[in-house]
Amino acid sequence: MYADEINEMSVMQTALEGIRRAEERVQRAAERLARLPLSVDGATDDVVDLSAETAALLEAKNAHAANAAVAQTAQELERHLLDILG
Repeated sequence: MYADEINEMSVMQTALEGIRRAEERVQRAAERLARLPLSVDGATDDVVDLSAETAALLEAKNAHAANAAVAQTAQELERHLLDILG
């Protein structure tokens, strides 16, 4: 296996791991939001900080997008390398 192939696999694995972790963060935020109690007679006993959960969702979205871009770039570089070698 060439060193470039090893680096390519490492970059792709890292990007996919980042995507997986971002998805886990979205899942955890969704679970916390699902526990948000309903308001009864105007009483609000929020056990969930909506602004913190919104920030967590945005952070996970950005992490997912960044890792997807890394994976796409790695794939494009591999394709260009194969074109050069082929």
